[in-house]
Amino acid sequence: MTIQDLFIANLKGYRKLRKISQMQMAALCDSSTGYIGEIESGKRFPSVNMIERIAKALQIESYFLFKNEPISPPVSNSTIKLAPSQKKELLNKVNSAFSKILDGF
Repeated sequence: MTIQDLFIANLKGYRKLRKISQMQMAALCDSSTGYIGEIESGKRFPSVNMIERIAKALQIESYFLFKNEPISPPVSNSTIKLAPSQKKELLNKVNSAFSKILDGF
């Protein structure tokens, strides 16, 4: 996979993750929809300045667009599922940690 292919895959992945259309991306980047489409189709490659604007629009650091790692949504409370016994164990560990901290005061 080339750097351009990686960039394109990450751009599309983060854009779709954020549910941003090409038209919205163009507006956020002060660009045209056609230019965003040309970037995503590999016909053009953006300047460093444009890469920074794209990253800002996607609310990520610029280097994320070049990382060779799966794109995943941020973890939220709704994605963490624990069994009741796991919840109890976690709560006990948290309580124990707080007790040790408070004993130091």
